[in-house]
Amino acid sequence: MQEETVNSLQGGFSEAIEKYLERYFALHNGAVPCGLYSQVMNEVERGVLNVTLKHTNMNQLQASKILGINRNTLRKKISSYKTGADK
Repeated sequence: MQEETVNSLQGGFSEAIEKYLERYFALHNGAVPCGLYSQVMNEVERGVLNVTLKHTNMNQLQASKILGINRNTLRKKISSYKTGADK
């Protein structure tokens, strides 16, 4: 990845989430959603796991290194999200 492309990603996650949440609140027309934090965290984590596993061709050892977590932790998370990764 080129340096300028990497630099353009800085702050990208938080900005994308902020934009999504602004739309989310706008769609609720003032209603107060419950459990938003856990919903957002679960959806973000699931997406990170899925994309990283696809990127590594479902290699859990490589994915765990990329994610900076223990492989057993990754396996538990895969199981809890039922991502379809079997090994």
